[in-house]
Amino acid sequence: MTIIKRGITGPQNSRTPNRAQKWLAQVLGTGFGTGMLPFAQGTAASALFVAIWILAVPADPLVEIVVAVAVNLASVPISTWGARLWGPDPGRVTIDEFAGQAVALAALPREPILLLASFLLFRIFDSFKLPFIRRRIEPLPEGWGITLDDTIAGLIARTLLIPIGMILA
Repeated sequence: MTIIKRGITGPQNSRTPNRAQKWLAQVLGTGFGTGMLPFAQGTAASALFVAIWILAVPADPLVEIVVAVAVNLASVPISTWGARLWGPDPGRVTIDEFAGQAVALAALPREPILLLASFLLFRIFDSFKLPFIRRRIEPLPEGWGITLDDTIAGLIARTLLIPIGMILA
């Protein structure tokens, strides 16, 4: 049996993150601080991630897919630690935006119009979730629900970018 005690910053229990996990939640979990902004945290995190992607991820489809998978895998535990620190699906956890945006960008040609379309489509599908995502995915426990709804939004955006890329190419 887990005893949960309400703390100032959210639930405190025996599964409270250790010092390293807190640091990862505070730095990576907040999307390098975008989650601490007073508004539009998800949009800021997605925009920052597009910039990081352009500057730091080699334009090689295989590398991009590996990076997208790695970010999604890292997002689950880091989001979990954030939820344990700040409560269920806290707005300050924005690594999930990094995860979903990575999926929308993976193996996408680096054309400015496609990068912008990737950002806009991901933000639309992340903000206005389809009913099945609200009912089936968001309720998953901790980091799974936090991350997978964004991963699916990224997959939807990336799928729509296939014909868009064909038209614009």
